[in-house]
Amino acid sequence: MLYNQSHIACHECDALLARVEVPMGKKLVCPRCNGTLRKPVNDPVSRGLALSITSLTLMVPAYFMPIMTFDMLGLDAVDTMVKGVLHLFQSGFWWMASLVLFCSILAPMLESGLVLMICLLARGNQYGGLLVTLLKSQSRIRRWAMLEVYMLGILVAYVKMIDSGQVHMGVGMICFSCMLLSTTLNTVMFDTHAIWEKVGQYRGELNENRA
Repeated sequence: MLYNQSHIACHECDALLARVEVPMGKKLVCPRCNGTLRKPVNDPVSRGLALSITSLTLMVPAYFMPIMTFDMLGLDAVDTMVKGVLHLFQSGFWWMASLVLFCSILAPMLESGLVLMICLLARGNQYGGLLVTLLKSQSRIRRWAMLEVYMLGILVAYVKMIDSGQVHMGVGMICFSCMLLSTTLNTVMFDTHAIWEKVGQYRGELNENRA
């Protein structure tokens, strides 16, 4: 039988280990490579739901409200994330603009949206093919979400511009920082293993009923 097996394979070194129950707050570590096999968290669906809604709510002001205002010789320049991408397109750097658009705007938005849909389906006990597709998509898209790289770019720009004029952080910067925190916590705390196990149990019961 495919599900409810007594062994688990390490995703790092492929070691085959006996499956054991992991208490809440503890983690299961591979004895060969020290890779983390399981680290269950309390109610991952509710946490993922709350953090994904928070991230999606903060994205609108973070992307469209001013991140910083630069004042030099009485001239003010207000920058937002969307305006920065548009400036790159207008300057002819379409490949860089496309990369920034996807990794800093579209990918985080897609990841938070996928987590939200996964949590809603899991809460409704809908463990069918749609949930499997969303879980696979979320695993792939999360590798492209690079908000921390954009934050590093903002900090570098701030350090370089502060000697040339007055730089003021805007509301967008506060929203962006909170969004970065919520998406990072969601990446660390959202436990897909528990949902995959529910999917396995659901499919195992379906196979038994058909048999």
